[in-house]
Amino acid sequence: MANIITLTGASHCGKSFVRQLFIEASSKFWADFKPIKFVKETTRPTRKNDDDVVHVNSISPECDFVYEQYGVRYGFSLGDLYRHLKVGESPIIVVNDVRAVEDLQTAAGDLVVSLFVYRRPPILKAFEDEELTRMRDGYGKEEQEQALLSARTRMEKAGAIHRIYIENIHLFNNVILNLTGEENKTRKQIENIIAKLTKSIEGLVEVDNV
Repeated sequence: MANIITLTGASHCGKSFVRQLFIEASSKFWADFKPIKFVKETTRPTRKNDDDVVHVNSISPECDFVYEQYGVRYGFSLGDLYRHLKVGESPIIVVNDVRAVEDLQTAAGDLVVSLFVYRRPPILKAFEDEELTRMRDGYGKEEQEQALLSARTRMEKAGAIHRIYIENIHLFNNVILNLTGEENKTRKQIENIIAKLTKSIEGLVEVDNV
């Protein structure tokens, strides 16, 4: 049993946390469900804890799925996703673009399980804290002001993107409520999704021509 699992959601909704819960749950309860972290390309600058992207100057031609967010481009290959499926693995990929999610559903059909991760609408303080954390030690007042300005700009863009997600909620198979302080409830939702997948889908489709 293998699927392509997409995670979509606003900044700070906990997509990386949800992905890790999928991996942990599979190792405990479902031996035939083998989720893996799928790495995509990006043109954005390096950040701390960048564990699901490869930084490039430009997206390679092999990436047949390319989208842009905050002026940064992301890309991945359908062929790479299928190669994981062929060996029984379920790649989990963060796709923060509703058009890319829809195109992937069209290309791979029922193999795609699209999940929307929700915690709360974007709030300014979370972006401010993140920007200040990224700064080097000993930053001055001017640098702090620039960071706070960047945080407000990012928050406003995130709010607009969040509204787009809500307007297209019909694209997603499930909504995961990842509320702060309720990790056990999030874990239970993921276990229910895995249980449903293992019961409803058997075997792996032929993808030899990809």
